[in-house]
Amino acid sequence: MKRAALVALLALASSLAQAQTPTDAQAQIRAPAPAAIDLESAKRAIRIADLELARAVADRSLQSFVALVDDDAIFFGKDVARGRNAVSKAWLPFFTDRSLFLKWHPTQAEVSSSGDLGYSIGEYERIGKDPSGYPATVTGNYVSIWRKQSDGRWKIVLDIGTPGTPKP
Repeated sequence: MKRAALVALLALASSLAQAQTPTDAQAQIRAPAPAAIDLESAKRAIRIADLELARAVADRSLQSFVALVDDDAIFFGKDVARGRNAVSKAWLPFFTDRSLFLKWHPTQAEVSSSGDLGYSIGEYERIGKDPSGYPATVTGNYVSIWRKQSDGRWKIVLDIGTPGTPKP
């Protein structure tokens, strides 16, 4: 009888111990919620990164420009440039040709609900020469897609502008 009571007591203790150990599902329910993503801050960060990219071009700082371009970036222009090195090569004239100017500014920035991908849209103006060598100004719109890096910085992964229309 004592032996039966001891076995019953051990069984009861064992079941109570298991009841107090949360299952994986219970642990997930009780786990603290992940920190909310501050989408407004992310939008501001994208806008700032876009302005920094424009500043790099205005200052003719290829190094600053390349630092904001993702390894896997794709830029659409006269030709499609794939990868940071190809983008750097395609945009080299904006850093070396003193008769060529490009400026832009974002008018809107948005961010995915996950907070790791976003885009900026805006207006640009390119001042240079037409095929005949005469001064020419082209304006248009652009969209750039940005990816948040593991260090929290944003880098451009895709850029495309409208063909632009000549300004009289």
